[in-house]
Amino acid sequence: MKTLLLFLLNFFILSYCNLFSQSYGWFSQSSGTGNNLNDVYFASNSTGIVVGQSGTILRTTNAGTNWNTVNSGTSVHLFSVYFINANTGWVAGDVGVILKTTNGGLTWSVQSTGVGYQLRSISFINSSVGFAAGWYGTFLRTTNGGTSWNSYPTGLTTNLTCINFLDANFGLAGGQFGKLIRSTNGGVNWQIISSGTSAQIEQVNFTASNQAVIIGEGGFIRKSTNMGNNWFSQSSGTGNWLYGTSVKNANFYYLVGDYGTVRKTSNGGTNWYSQTSNTSSLLTAVSFVDTNTGWAVGINGKIIKTTTGGWVLPGTASLNAPANGQTCFSVTGMLDWSDVFPPLCNYRINIATDQNFSNIIYNVAGINASQYTMPPGILQYNTQYYWRVKASNQVGESLNWSSVRNFRTAVPDVAVPNLLLPANNSNVSATPLLKWDSIVTAVHYRCRIATDTGFTNLILDSNNITLSRLNVPAGRLNPNTRYYWKVSSANSCYTSAYSVRWSFVTAMTGLNEITEEIPLSFQLYNNYPNPFNPVTNISFDIPKTSYVNLKIYNVLGELVFTPVNGLLEAGKFSFTWNAENFSSGLYIYRIEAKALNGDVFTKTLKMVLVK
Repeated sequence: MKTLLLFLLNFFILSYCNLFSQSYGWFSQSSGTGNNLNDVYFASNSTGIVVGQSGTILRTTNAGTNWNTVNSGTSVHLFSVYFINANTGWVAGDVGVILKTTNGGLTWSVQSTGVGYQLRSISFINSSVGFAAGWYGTFLRTTNGGTSWNSYPTGLTTNLTCINFLDANFGLAGGQFGKLIRSTNGGVNWQIISSGTSAQIEQVNFTASNQAVIIGEGGFIRKSTNMGNNWFSQSSGTGNWLYGTSVKNANFYYLVGDYGTVRKTSNGGTNWYSQTSNTSSLLTAVSFVDTNTGWAVGINGKIIKTTTGGWVLPGTASLNAPANGQTCFSVTGMLDWSDVFPPLCNYRINIATDQNFSNIIYNVAGINASQYTMPPGILQYNTQYYWRVKASNQVGESLNWSSVRNFRTAVPDVAVPNLLLPANNSNVSATPLLKWDSIVTAVHYRCRIATDTGFTNLILDSNNITLSRLNVPAGRLNPNTRYYWKVSSANSCYTSAYSVRWSFVTAMTGLNEITEEIPLSFQLYNNYPNPFNPVTNISFDIPKTSYVNLKIYNVLGELVFTPVNGLLEAGKFSFTWNAENFSSGLYIYRIEAKALNGDVFTKTLKMVLVK
């Protein structure tokens, strides 16, 4: 009894797995024959017919799990099969043979065609009206379900390999050397039109009311959107001969050909994607009942099937950004990875605080793009995270996650400081204390001082200031000069914009008015003493209120000090220069005075510092 129970349990498990396991991509089915198979047609998900070499007809009623040989009543090669419903169908073949069934392919009867040429293609638009085409430009038409077939001239003597009608009137047929003919009256009359190729046409299909495609030799695909008046090339991505097509709608169609070639488009042929057929056999025909389920047949009895539109599980995504180990990643930053296709996939993201993903803090699926912006509130500041991505398509999820990357989120952003002291436009000493408000998330500050509003002539550029204040060192600022200053804040991840720009004016130090006497003219006097060490006096006369600029240069012509720069009332003045912090050598001092009435005075003299 125990042994029996174990047997039944194992049987149940195996049966359950077989019942619910799902093959994907293309997989082989056993045809039971080694004959070449030339065409396949499925009228439903379960019932299909395959025709081929030496009168071969195969029939399935269980979606191809089993294929049964049907007596065709002929030994000639059969090339084309077409059904208008689950019961009624026709087969065309060598030496003018046409067979018909009215019981889903169980039995077949011969129809008289009156021709002895090979018929390569057959199609019907309803139970009465049908068409066949073949060697030497042969075209046959029936209006009574094939009870009688009438021949009409096509204007061609070359072989026709395919025929298709959009409705009772409009049809196309093609064949050798790229020959293409068109009828607008049900095949009674034909017009030779240009296909734009000399390659052999193997199939012609209508994809929409005014659109058609032709395929064939060398992997060519050409499409028309104006009823065949013009044809333009599409790239199939292969040079292999293409033999069969299956069109489901204006966007979805499939191609098969030599060396197991399978191609699919889901955008009307703008892009074609290769599929793995798992065979190297020549595939001659393909039939899909919907955009997922289809069969293809080929030489040596080859039959393959797909229930996933031909697709396999998606590959593995590759992570792009952020870079592995990146710091300062925004808590609402964007994750980016490679596209995985075909077909187009959606994606799942895992984010965890450990590299083994035992503590996943975020798991989101169904992302339909290969990038994702983190929503607020998920990631915390200054925290290490690990992330990975897995792709999914209509078949299922990828077998593997992407590689794992990590990043550290940023600390909070910093604000722009507000300047506090000295007040804007204040008069200050030559060593003022600059203050601004403290930013909670800031680690350090940068203060810039310049003599121009564009900060191109920087006097001081101090970075890494840890306090919200700065004492300007002695010797940096000239007296009686307007300076501009601004401050930014920063931490390990962010730097703020600069504050608003404020200015201050330094006091005029070391300048004395010698007498209240008003001089008669502008004058600059020799300094005294000269040579000097380290103090000397520079005197000058200003006869009228003027803007005065007194500058000192070294022997290279570089400005080293500006003792006077501002508006002075008329008078006699003396400036005491303490050159303790300057090197010995020749110095040049120059005065520029511009009176309010427009008078201008300039003069340059020399002095020597000896230490």
